[in-house]
This record gives sequence, structure tokens and C-alpha cells, in this order.
Amino acid sequence: MSLPTKLQEIVDDFASMTREEKLETLIAYAESFLPLPERFKDQRDKMEAVPECMTPVFLISEKGPNGGIIFYADIPPQSPTVRGLASILLNGINGCTAEEVISIPADFYLPMNLQEAISGQRLNGFVGVLAHMKHLAVTML
Repeated sequence: MSLPTKLQEIVDDFASMTREEKLETLIAYAESFLPLPERFKDQRDKMEAVPECMTPVFLISEKGPNGGIIFYADIPPQSPTVRGLASILLNGINGCTAEEVISIPADFYLPMNLQEAISGQRLNGFVGVLAHMKHLAVTML
């Protein structure tokens, strides 16, 4: 399986962590989650909703300066696990081409052994966020 370099590095990092380290790192990713840029705050109706998540998650994307896609997410601050998981995807995928995003396998996260640290329901949401990122990538082809 070939993943974008940044995403592969994140997968490899998590794969070598203990359960406690995974939780700590997930919280660190949640704390690094960037707020939605002002220019998108009034565009909720144009954002991609992720119904697979119990937490309200909305995505939007735009072409980056080098032709890659930049994704943004709107997730409530009181949902640190979801923000952490989304931040993993944003950090690992932002700047990739549409083709690279679309080619990421839905089960790319399995080597991370996240089930040691979070529920299956959260993992389903994680996969849902990726699926909606892929959908946005297809619209940018």
C-alpha cells in the first residue's frame, strides 16, 4: 500500500506506540487542530457534512498554490477525539493531488492499531471523514 509520505509517517508513528502514547498523541493532534478560516465560516451550506460521525463534522476544500488540495474541517472544540482524528487526516493529506487522495485505501489506518485507544464508532467516523475527503477530491478533478 502506497500512501502519501506525510500520512505514511503518521501511520508508522502510531504503529510503534503504546495505547497510552496513542491517546496522548491523539490529544496533541486535537490541540493542533486549526480553526476553520474566516472566509469559510458563513459557508456551512456549501460544506460536505460527514453523517458517519456522531459529532457534527463539516469539510470544505480548495486548490492549494501548488495544485494540491487543501482541506479544512469544522468540528466543535468539545470533541477532542474527533478533532484529533481529523487532524491526522488533514496533516497527512493536505497538499496531495486529487489522485493521491482518491487512491488512499479506506483501511489505511489498520497498522496504527487505533482500536487499542478508541472505539469502533470513532473509527467508523474516521473512515467516514476520509470517504468525504475523497468525494471532495473527485469534484476537483
